[in-house]
Amino acid sequence: MPKISAPTVAEHRGAQRAALIRAAEAVLLEGGLTMVSPRTVTERAGLARSSFYDYFPSKDDLLVAVALQAFDRWNDEISAELAKSAPGLDRLRTFVEATLRMTADGRHGLATSLREAELTPKRHEGIGALHAALFRPLAETLAELGHSDAALWMHLAQGVLGAGVQLVEHGADHRTVAEAAFQLLTHGLPA
Repeated sequence: MPKISAPTVAEHRGAQRAALIRAAEAVLLEGGLTMVSPRTVTERAGLARSSFYDYFPSKDDLLVAVALQAFDRWNDEISAELAKSAPGLDRLRTFVEATLRMTADGRHGLATSLREAELTPKRHEGIGALHAALFRPLAETLAELGHSDAALWMHLAQGVLGAGVQLVEHGADHRTVAEAAFQLLTHGLPA
């Protein structure tokens, strides 16, 4: 029986699985999707290559686990930021600023890399649903502002934020982009 490095087998397995996910994130961010393999991930995690399949049936399963964890962290951070904000425009500004700051910090890099993954359609749909759920606070904020068709405005705001994310990923200052995006969302294009 192999030695475990935690008080219980369940805790040991949880720690090993978490180590593989962290290693996959690091490999993904450093080398891109093509560098993620059972060998590179287990080497990075300091585990035997054969142990990969004890935790993940395939590379796709690992990538989905990485995506789930990244979405959870993103959602937790956005939620914490929004909890400090007053409803309405203050919350909208906070959502825009936090989204673009987190992008500048590199946290959107995982999503960009994972978009290239050739996952099954069902898995892509699941990840897409998680991504859509990240915009739920935006929809709620728009409803607080009294928009009668919050879904329409949420999709338009998503487009503005998506463009902002692309600008930040290509080197634009996240503070400048956040201010411009907020102004566009609240006042439209300047005359």
